[in-house]
Amino acid sequence: MKLQKLIFTGALAAVVAMPAGMKAEDAKFMRSSIYTVLVNSDEQNPRLDDEAKEVDAEGYAATLKEAGIQSLGGIPKSVFPSLAIPEQFNDHNLDIRVLDFDKVAVNVSEDEAKAARPKEKAGGFGKFAKSAGGAALAGASGKEESSMLRVEKVDDYMHAVVAKFLNDNKVADYMVAKWYNYNPEGTPKFNAAVIQERGLENASAADVAQANVNADFKAMLSSQGFELMNNTFVVATNLRFRNNKAVAKEISDMAGGIAAVAGQKAGALGGLAAMGAQKGVEAAVNALMKDMYSVTAVTNLYKLDWNDDIDLALSEKVLYNDNATLQDLLDSGLCKLTYVGQTKARSGVKKDKTKSLNELTASATSRAIDKALAKLQVENEIFRTTVPVSKCADGFVYAKIGSKEGVTPGDEYEILEQQLDPKTNKVVYKKVGSAKVEKDAVWFNTTGAEELIANAEEKEATAMKEAQELGYTKFKANKKNDFSGYYLRLAKKKGKIE
Repeated sequence: MKLQKLIFTGALAAVVAMPAGMKAEDAKFMRSSIYTVLVNSDEQNPRLDDEAKEVDAEGYAATLKEAGIQSLGGIPKSVFPSLAIPEQFNDHNLDIRVLDFDKVAVNVSEDEAKAARPKEKAGGFGKFAKSAGGAALAGASGKEESSMLRVEKVDDYMHAVVAKFLNDNKVADYMVAKWYNYNPEGTPKFNAAVIQERGLENASAADVAQANVNADFKAMLSSQGFELMNNTFVVATNLRFRNNKAVAKEISDMAGGIAAVAGQKAGALGGLAAMGAQKGVEAAVNALMKDMYSVTAVTNLYKLDWNDDIDLALSEKVLYNDNATLQDLLDSGLCKLTYVGQTKARSGVKKDKTKSLNELTASATSRAIDKALAKLQVENEIFRTTVPVSKCADGFVYAKIGSKEGVTPGDEYEILEQQLDPKTNKVVYKKVGSAKVEKDAVWFNTTGAEELIANAEEKEATAMKEAQELGYTKFKANKKNDFSGYYLRLAKKKGKIE
């Protein structure tokens, strides 16, 4: 592979020097590749059903009858495998799409679960609120810790269970095998077809046209796929279909516990802080009660370890070795995944008489996962995608991202130019400007947009329709250059992902 990269250097220098000539409308995401897996607990799902029956027995029974199903808790499991991978990512899914949490957790001890959980950041009212709320609620129930805060075993064991699943199933190795287009019946069994294909996917139509008449240029574009391997991730998500009355009760009870302990332990200042928190709680509860049900996504992110040394070693041992087998890849010990972070996101299940509960839940599940992916990009720079500028005019740039990707007014982006690093002979992205998302100019491309519009008040629905018709999000650039063929990447998040 090292030799291959050297051969491509001349052609690479040519392409990075011509971004302004690219047809911006044809440019595509510099995509990361993701493997999405559902962390499913058949012990958790019935408990969520019981919770729904407890807070709203009549509504629960009516929903089951209307949908013609026996249980609500397991709906996300049934819709998950059919969900599309978001446009900004390549589908790198393996055969196993559902992780059986209960089966794996049996072989994980409490000490192992505790050791696997990331350490919480110290300080802040949020940490005080959690401990205070837990103490107050526990006092009321006679327990050491309130079940309102630690109601799911999944919360305590998820990191350890997912890590064990990834390790036991050699997920990192099989992800690399997929990159190497492994075919047990092939001769050789590995090849660079997938790498080349994804390198070409990230080219513009103008590039591809040139590649069709220039073999070296085509080889250079294909080689970019090797660089994309460094942006390979596992997204492991636990989905919870919940009755919003139960969620609201949980939030309200926790807020009450916080207020009680704050008053006892922090006096007047604690009481004022709790009052401020209570206003936020009331707003959250009011927003929740617009929908009967919601889907919560608790999502862990893992990155495939990749660098030049691993790249070269595996190329020699496996990819360019005609006699290599899958076992050679598994025995190399070079393929590993590293934990990046965790986040949570929620989306309401909307009402629409023209759609089934499964269809509405699928939309809500997609929105929750989209929000989780957007939040993970905000929280972890390594996961941020590079988005092509679709068009440029009068000091503004436009890109085909919007509410689905978590874009909000005021968000700040870097404007990037592809350049060739003379030291490494690799394509790099150099910041050449900045851009800010304009007010009232965010494309409304959220999954299930029609459902959201139908459930909104008239004024909000009108604004949603207008935003839906934009087709792009508009950014104000800091200079009036022609940025056609350049890229955008999130620099600073200003708005809240809701």
